[in-house]
Amino acid sequence: MPKVGKTASHWALEALMILVSVGLAFGVAEYRDSRANHELATRVLRSLQTEVEQNLAALEPWTDYNRRFLDALAKADTSNSRQSTIDVYLAARPALPAGATLDAPTVRRGAWDAALSTGALRLIDYDVVAALSDIYQTQELFATESARFAAEMHATAAYDPAMRVVGVRQASAELSEVAYAEKLLVDLYRRHLPAIRAAAGH
Repeated sequence: MPKVGKTASHWALEALMILVSVGLAFGVAEYRDSRANHELATRVLRSLQTEVEQNLAALEPWTDYNRRFLDALAKADTSNSRQSTIDVYLAARPALPAGATLDAPTVRRGAWDAALSTGALRLIDYDVVAALSDIYQTQELFATESARFAAEMHATAAYDPAMRVVGVRQASAELSEVAYAEKLLVDLYRRHLPAIRAAAGH
C-alpha cells in the first residue's frame, strides 16, 4: 500500500510550530538579556550613589573650613620680614575639620570610571547620566584647582620671605578658586542625589 504524503495543513502546522519555537527562544533570550541589563544598571547606579554620598560627606566639613581660612588669610599679618608665605599660611590656617588627616579632602571617581569603561552608562536613564556627568566634570575642576593650590604652596617662592606679601595674596586667590569649585560640587551632589537614589531604587 503506498505511503500517504503529508498534506498542506500538516506542513503549515509544522512550520507554525517551528516559528513559535523560534519566537519563544528569542523571547526568552531577550527577557534574560533585559533582566541582566536591568540588574547591571541597578548595581552601577548603587555604586555611583555610594560614591557620590561618600564624596559629599568628605567635602561638606571643608566648606566652612575654607571660608574661615579665607577670612584668616585676608586678615593675616605679613609685616614680619623674616616670615615666608608658608609661615603666614600655617599661622592663619584654622584647625582641620574633625576626623581630617590631610590638608585637603579627596573625592573618588572609581565607580564612574568603571561605568564608563564597561559601557554600562548606556543602560541608565539619560537624565541621570547627564546629572552624573555634570557632577564628575565638576569634580575634575575641583581636582584641578586643588592641585594648583597645592603647587602654589610647595613652590620655592612660598619659602622666600621677600615674596610673602605677593605669595599670601596668590594663596588667597587660589584658595578662593578651590572653595568656589568645592561649593559648586557640594551643591551638585545635593541637587542630583535624590534622582540618583530614585533610579537606584533607594
